[in-house]
Amino acid sequence: MKTITLVICICISTLIHAQKYSFIPDSLKLITMDKLMKKPLPTSLDLVYYEDGTKTTLKEVMPLVIQQKLQPHMFVDKDGNYIALVVAKSKTKAEDIRIRYKNMPESLQKLGYSFGNPNSNTVIINTQGGPMINLLTDSFKSIFKEAGDINEDKYFLINVHQAQTLKPEKFIMSEISFEQAKAYSKETSKMLYDLISYFKSENKKVYIVGISFGSFVGEGLIAEYGNIADGYLLAVGRLDMTEEIWKAYSKGIAASFKEDAINVVVGSRSDDEVTTVNIRKIAAGFGHNRYTKLLENTDLSNLTYLYAKSDQNVGKLTDDEIKFLKSKGANVIGFEGGHRSWTKHLKEGIDLLLKN
Repeated sequence: MKTITLVICICISTLIHAQKYSFIPDSLKLITMDKLMKKPLPTSLDLVYYEDGTKTTLKEVMPLVIQQKLQPHMFVDKDGNYIALVVAKSKTKAEDIRIRYKNMPESLQKLGYSFGNPNSNTVIINTQGGPMINLLTDSFKSIFKEAGDINEDKYFLINVHQAQTLKPEKFIMSEISFEQAKAYSKETSKMLYDLISYFKSENKKVYIVGISFGSFVGEGLIAEYGNIADGYLLAVGRLDMTEEIWKAYSKGIAASFKEDAINVVVGSRSDDEVTTVNIRKIAAGFGHNRYTKLLENTDLSNLTYLYAKSDQNVGKLTDDEIKFLKSKGANVIGFEGGHRSWTKHLKEGIDLLLKN
């Protein structure tokens, strides 16, 4: 998927370790996981290898990449074209992708990935950006520890599943409809609601973090279930996504903002594989909502909202959206830079969040 629109991955931008494979031509460059996550893996690729140099196929390794049993290391040519893929064993085992909390029902354990101190009185639940079809684990932990400066001995952190990460096979085999996408959005909201409700019943303070697409999920939660968490940090999203964008995405069509972060260019979907089309529809499943209307009777005084002043990915936050947030008591903070600049302000946002 192209670097535009309603969505952007929440992932670290550190470099993958330097090239170390003798069977990969020196002319090819290893790209960062950050760049790889901006668009899905190709549907066909001739040069696919395991770490020991054994040749394999994309069809064979793709299910394991989706399940995060294998980590993709992608090599590109000087023009940025995907040329070779090396898959390595994941640091996180499949059985580790669960919420590790004593006596928690198994059905809830399956709804996310956790790290930190489960005995903490404070639970931070992240709903990740994207949307993407895999639940982030190692990179989720890294970004909260590095950019967020989180003390994992003091807090219990969870990255909650979304409909398309819990059962990714539904989104890679055949195209979904926009109506299905909207239904999946409600499933995503319900997962988040169930976790909040459980930890509130455990007498924990529960805070929600949503970046980019995750901010739409956070808004959708409040619209569907009310302001049920102790606090929210939402960043680089929108309340009322530009109509041309979400309508294009609802049909699986590419669309992007121009440099002014206001005007839109609508593309096509002629060469896009089914996962890309479905991910756009999932994004529109939340993005079509008018949250200034849905939240007009909701107190948002426990919400911290960060926005980038030159955001070409989700578009510029409008004066009306800013005015609405402030009218509902939200703490609204704008910062210079584009969509990715949120990483520089994550610690500030988390500090403000935890003051609620």
